[in-house]
Amino acid sequence: MKRYPIALELTVWFDLGLNQYELVIDSDSKISIKRTDDVLHSRELTASEVAMLINAIEAIKVPITEELKTKPSNKATSSYELIIESGHFSLEFNWENLDVEASSTNAFESVVKLASLVQSLDLEH
Repeated sequence: MKRYPIALELTVWFDLGLNQYELVIDSDSKISIKRTDDVLHSRELTASEVAMLINAIEAIKVPITEELKTKPSNKATSSYELIIESGHFSLEFNWENLDVEASSTNAFESVVKLASLVQSLDLEH
């Protein structure tokens, strides 16, 4: 079976800015990090980091958003966009911290774990 590169992009919006993570998983796997102030750095991923990422991608389940009760205090403090693409698939997920907090079924657990893993790879964070 032919293996295709995987491209993963995570964009995180916080009250005070934006972080963007771009990963490529192939023969020369690497991560690039861009922040609101346009500082960009990148590095190669280790074999163990690539294995963790692939395991997290394989564990992805499509989350179902639950209805939120409208309250004045319901204001998102962060939102996320996660895009995973390869030769055979393309997945896009969007969620806010309120979606995760409102989920009684942990529907967002797999995408939150992958997003957390990607953010933890930023050694200069």
